[in-house]
Amino acid sequence: MEFRSFGYTHQGYVRQRNEDALLVQPERGLWVVCDGMGGHQAGDYASSWIVEQLSEVDLPARIGGMVNALKSSLSECNRHLREYSHAHDLGQIGSTVALLVVHSDRALVLWAGDSRVYRLRGGKIRQMTEDHSYAREVEKNTGQPMDHGQPGAQAITRAVGASDELQLDCLVLEARPGDAWLLCSDGVSGAVTSGEMLALLEASEDPSRALVERALENESRDNCTAISVHIQDSHLSAPSSSTEYM
Repeated sequence: MEFRSFGYTHQGYVRQRNEDALLVQPERGLWVVCDGMGGHQAGDYASSWIVEQLSEVDLPARIGGMVNALKSSLSECNRHLREYSHAHDLGQIGSTVALLVVHSDRALVLWAGDSRVYRLRGGKIRQMTEDHSYAREVEKNTGQPMDHGQPGAQAITRAVGASDELQLDCLVLEARPGDAWLLCSDGVSGAVTSGEMLALLEASEDPSRALVERALENESRDNCTAISVHIQDSHLSAPSSSTEYM
């Protein structure tokens, strides 16, 4: 398949540093968004380390092998961050990860934390990941939505580096020409509605930049990162891509 993909990240107007990181590799069909946690305790190091390691993962030809290779790499990242935190007396550091691989007619989604992956198909947008957050756990257990403004509601329950054993969720889905995908940190998903996402993915020349700019316009108080991926028909010319960092 051929892709038209874009990636864009912005520190935002509140945080002192950008702890988000992204990876855009359309030539390998691989895209990643990470959102570091730990603030001054090196959340930016955690997210950047994960992206760097994933950029060099050897991806086997079969989707099952890809799953194993990516899980193994992320488990190694988890071990490294635990050791790095202990060696530098940093307390807990870590990062969310949201990852998309498109290979042949399959899409692999792998994640931990509350960075999200959405799919646009047939004029409808759908969140494909489920947040690993305290608020989501309460909603699942009680059946009642939790006020996300309550203290601790936004705390994540899984992250790379957060515990000795990394827990990842994984989906393998059909990939079709014409599909569009969005990966984003919670600085975007928490400030941009699904309707806005749909409109910007369908109409923007660079949806990733448009989504981040809309999040900032909507007064997001976090770092903002988005990656957009459009699967093109096979008769189209070679893929174009743009990656931009701020």
